[in-house]
Formats: sequence, C-alpha cells, structure tokens
Amino acid sequence: MKKLSFITVFLVIFSLVLPYAGSADAYVFEPSEVKISSAAAYMENLETGEVVINKKADEKRIPASLTKIMTCVVVLDNFKENLEILKTEKISAGEEAFTELYDTGYSNAGIKPDEQLTYYDLLCALMIPSACEAANILAINVGGSLEGFANLMNEKAKALKMDSTTFYNAHGLEIEGQESNITTCSDLAKLCRYAINTYPIFTEITSKSGYTMENGTYISTTNKLLDPESDYYYGYVSGIKTGYLDTAGRCLASVAEKNGYSYLCITMGADGYDDDGNELYLNCADHKALYTWAFDKLSYQTFIKENEEVTDTKVEYAQGDGYVNLKPAGEVTAIWRNDIPIEELERKITISDNIIAPIYAGEVLGSVEFLYNGKSVAKSDLVATKDVFKSKGEASVTVAANFFTSTQFKIAVVIIAVIILVYTIVFFVYVHRRSKKRVSEIKEKYRTYDDEDDYDDGYDDLDE
Repeated sequence: MKKLSFITVFLVIFSLVLPYAGSADAYVFEPSEVKISSAAAYMENLETGEVVINKKADEKRIPASLTKIMTCVVVLDNFKENLEILKTEKISAGEEAFTELYDTGYSNAGIKPDEQLTYYDLLCALMIPSACEAANILAINVGGSLEGFANLMNEKAKALKMDSTTFYNAHGLEIEGQESNITTCSDLAKLCRYAINTYPIFTEITSKSGYTMENGTYISTTNKLLDPESDYYYGYVSGIKTGYLDTAGRCLASVAEKNGYSYLCITMGADGYDDDGNELYLNCADHKALYTWAFDKLSYQTFIKENEEVTDTKVEYAQGDGYVNLKPAGEVTAIWRNDIPIEELERKITISDNIIAPIYAGEVLGSVEFLYNGKSVAKSDLVATKDVFKSKGEASVTVAANFFTSTQFKIAVVIIAVIILVYTIVFFVYVHRRSKKRVSEIKEKYRTYDDEDDYDDGYDDLDE
C-alpha cells in the first residue's frame, strides 16, 4: 500500500501487528471428568503443538529419574553422525561411576565396575529399568567426567530453551553435598519433542517393556503403562520414562497414539505411597485417564474454511465502490471438544486501520479469532480476496480536502508560529541591546568636556 507519510507508514505497520499483541490467553482444557493427582501436568497434541492440559506446568520441581531423558539425548547427540556404532562399541567404567551411588538404594541393572557393554545396552539399561550406574558409565565415557557430562546436559538444556532447568548429575538422585536437578513439565516437553522428532532410536528404546542385554541380564520396564500385567497397562503408549524420589513424588513422561492422534504427557509430583505404606502409581493413573479422555473427547475440527468470506472493509482512494471482501489466509483447524459446537464460540474480527489503495489479493488486512470463555482457541489472518486499484482523482481531492485538518498540517502551523515568535523575540532583544550600546557610547563621549555649556550642548546632541 502507498502511504502519505512516515507517520502513516508506522501506523499501518503497527495496526497489522496489533491484533495479535492483545490476543486473549490460549485456551487450555480443564476436564471435569478427569482428576489429576499429580502436582504438575502438561499435555500437548504432537501433530499441532497445541497444549491441551496445563497444571502448574512451569513450576520448578525435582525431576528424579526423568533426568535420564536428557542423559539419553546427550549420548545420542554425541553419535548423531553414526548411530549404528551404539550397537557395536563397548565401554565400561570403574568405581568412579559407582561410589556416589552406594548407600542410596539406587535403581540398577546389575552392571559391575569395569564390565564391558555396548552403548545400546547401557541406553536400554538407563531408560527401561532406570539404571543409575548406566547413567554414570555413559556420563564418564561421553563427558570425560561426571561434572563434564553435567555441563553438556546444561548446554543442551540452554540450546532447547529449557530456561527453568539445571542439571547437576546424569541419574537424578539426590547426592549429599550436591544440589538437586531442577526442571519443569513444560521444559521436559521440549526435551521429549526434540528426542522423538530427532532420533527414532529413542522411541525404539523407550517403548520396550523388556530387553535382554548381551551379558544375559534381562531388564524390565518401570513404566506400568507398558506392562501388560499391570492394571495401568495402556496399549497405545510408547515410552518414555518414570521417576521417583521422596522429595519429587512419582513422575512420568509418556507418548500415546491412537486413530491418527498423538499426545505427549508429562506429570510430576504424584504421591508414591498411601498412609499405610502401600505403593501408589498415581502418575500412571493420571496418564491413562488423560489419554482416554483426550482420545474420546477431543478431535481436529475446522473453525473456518479457506474460501469463506468473513467480512468486507472500506479502502481509501479506491476505484469502484471502495470495498474489498476478506477471507482467512487458510483453513483453520484445531483440537477442540466434541461436546461444544464451533457455533458457540465468539468470533472476534479485527480490521487494520488506514487501508489505502492499491490493495492486492492475499494482502493481510486483519484477523479473525475464535474465543471460548474469553480465551483464544484458534485464529487466522484475514486477507483481501481481490486487487483494488487506486483512483488518482479521488486520492488527489481527498488529500487536498484533508490536508488542512490533518495532523501534519497542524504540526506545521505550530512549528511556523514558534519560529516566528522566536525570531521576533530575538529581533527585539537585538535592537534593544544595540540602542543601549549607542546611548552608552554617546554619554562616554561627552563626559570629556570640562566646560558646562559644552557638556550641556553634548546632551542637546544626545537628545537629538
């Protein structure tokens, strides 16, 4: 669009950004039929990236063995150019990998100091039975030391914009004299998305319910959702990792896919035991209930079709009737509840200011947003459906008619008035000072006469 001034250009650009600057908060589902026992929970649709559950997902918490997801990712990153070597190259570590674990009651896969195992076996031991010694063996071989590997973990967290996350070890245990690892459900979701999308081998490993290592040791999963013998078994789940500490509660990261829908779920802080000391798996119960709800109650829905004409708007200086129809930039689809018709949502239309010809088909002139209870569910740019050309005659007349009432004209008048005022003040100050100087010079000249008459004559001259 052709603009009349710099100010107009600024206003038009600002008006195109404005509809999104003040958008409503994103809508997050709060299913009344699902009780979430975990202290924090996060769930998103992996196809669209839409967050459907957010319960204190940005609250910092101790992740326990969910830490091992990052341990696995750092190892995979180290071999990303040749992942096949993971199944052939063997490594080990001595007592330095075990010392801090003794007397902690750590989960393990029965690996001994200096025992040679492939990276793949160690990754399976890390992610399936949550073996802490496997975490340290991997850390020493990839990071050079336990501390060096923790630095790599934090570098990766920074790269993934996990801004509320800090790691101090590779296994997630609380070690005396060492701070606890800290993260959030939403940060862990970033990590899991990266792992799932980057490394198919990550899903291959984390979806196993059991595995036999080369040394003959059979290891089984701690994830009840993957265990066919468990009451919490859910056949649509693949991975990812469990975690538990007294200070962290039961934690779980998992993925489930059914009928073309995929969801990622992270929960932290569920009770681990009841008042009688019996084990609780409320983390698994939460995930199973949330997946059942999501697959039953949510679906992709079309909020607006691509060629649907939404509204029209006036175009200044245009040929013809001066109006252009607006349609969405593309079809808008989103995850939505099956029990609430799209027609019940509020449709908020925002049109840009100062729309001036020429306009071209596809040019963004506004937005349409769908709201439920004041929160944004879906939105789209609105674009022109056709070209609108400029009428030169009307533009000239309008510019001339509007010039004397325009802000630019008023500013110019004020500036000119200020310049005239300043000039007038300077001129009179200059004249006054020059006159005073002239009087002083004449008085000084006639003070040199001793004769009274001459002195008076001098003042006569002065009067003249």
